[in-house]
Amino acid sequence: MTTRSDSDQRPTTKAGDASGQRAAADLLRRGRDLPRVPRRYGQWAAAVLFVLVTMLAAGWLWQQKSDRQEVLAVGVAVPVGSAIERDDLTVLEVAGVGDAISVGEVDSIVGSTAAVGLVPGQVLNHDMLTSDPTPGPNQRVVGVELDATRVPGGLVPGDVVTVLAVPPMGDPSTANELESPMVLADQVTVSSAVKVEGAGTRLTLVVPAGQANRVAAYGAAGRVAVVQAPTGGDR
Repeated sequence: MTTRSDSDQRPTTKAGDASGQRAAADLLRRGRDLPRVPRRYGQWAAAVLFVLVTMLAAGWLWQQKSDRQEVLAVGVAVPVGSAIERDDLTVLEVAGVGDAISVGEVDSIVGSTAAVGLVPGQVLNHDMLTSDPTPGPNQRVVGVELDATRVPGGLVPGDVVTVLAVPPMGDPSTANELESPMVLADQVTVSSAVKVEGAGTRLTLVVPAGQANRVAAYGAAGRVAVVQAPTGGDR
């Protein structure tokens, strides 16, 4: 039997090693090349997405900015019945406040009267103002605080009410007093209505001068109730 010497085996081994190394290098090169296309595609997609998001954000900001307008607000507290002075006013940028008074109307607003109490930062609308001084001639402003059972819910400035004399809380009184309560003041205008947590509603009323003291006295004694009436009275 013929056997190969060590010298005969070495070239074969080297050739095999070289072939294996080339194959391994080729596989490694292919392995490196394969992810390149997906990576470039992913980067391109991310770039496109970033551009789209940036454009949408810019469009949204532009829309928000275009919807904003400069309106008048009060910078200090203005009590009901007080004249609006230029120093009382400030300018705010707002969006979505359809009834706000634009800054261009400032000259017509200065000198008008606060129909309700105004607080700092409050955006103005025309319902909060009047050209007639409050109280006017032969009028008085009276404040009363009423239990929820003695005042309609939802009263707003400008509503008209009738002020009645009623028994104190817990007093059953007589049938005549209940069936024919005394009218303390008729056609009274609500200047402001504020709900007080746990204490009912605090009303500011513009009352005829001849009835104001009586309304104030009955209110302080807890003997007032109000009934909402149509603006302008019944016909």
